[in-house]
Amino acid sequence: MVTSAERKLELLTKMLQRLCLKGDRGVPLIVEGKKDLSALRKLGINGKIICVKNTGKILVDLLDEIQSEEVTLLVDFDDSGMSLAKDIMQYLQGKGVKVDSVFWKETRSLVRKDVSEVEGVPSYLEKLKKRIANS
Repeated sequence: MVTSAERKLELLTKMLQRLCLKGDRGVPLIVEGKKDLSALRKLGINGKIICVKNTGKILVDLLDEIQSEEVTLLVDFDDSGMSLAKDIMQYLQGKGVKVDSVFWKETRSLVRKDVSEVEGVPSYLEKLKKRIANS
């Protein structure tokens, strides 16, 4: 019988693999800050990652610099992340940029009670692995 932890680990692992492939195809990934970027690099995400906070730039100016037809959105899963996601999607879609929020929604639904920030995903995966190993 597959446990909840095993199912979550499997789904998150598959999602991260798809995210890697998307990055490898040149689709930029939008995150909030440098800790999120570091966490994703730790998970093997090697494509272009754009941080939108603490850059010294206004969000709109930063989004105007994006020269891609599509971006992937993966901001934090808390209320401020949800608000930021809405603002980013609204602005970029208004410019004709396709915003893929599927990874953000999937990850948020899988980690909702346990993780509120992207930077917490690697340690959450490790906790799941330990829980599975000890069961």
